[in-house]
Amino acid sequence: MQPKAVLALLATAFGAIQDVQARGEFSRSCTNYYIENNNFLRATCKNASGGQVNSALNLNACIGIASTSLVCRANGNYAANGCRACLIRTGAYMLCGCPGGNKIADLDECVANRNGLLACA
Repeated sequence: MQPKAVLALLATAFGAIQDVQARGEFSRSCTNYYIENNNFLRATCKNASGGQVNSALNLNACIGIASTSLVCRANGNYAANGCRACLIRTGAYMLCGCPGGNKIADLDECVANRNGLLACA
């Protein structure tokens, strides 16, 4: 294989890796989580020293609307785009009434616990 072809292949692979989003899995280390005012996730999360931190995250910073569901998307602004009455249904799944019908987001895909603070994954 020629060096240019190898470099092109590596660049393509690196680009694909950058597009893969790691699961946040916030629910493994946070409890008492709920949605407040349609778009704020509130939870009590463990920090590195074993303590508990009350934290909140505006989910508009992490979630957007796709055709059939809510998806992890930086500055997705799902609430500003018409999703209402959002709440936790089962586990870490959020259900919202959105344009086109109800949509679901897996918050463990989109949200992480970073030393006790909720953050976009």
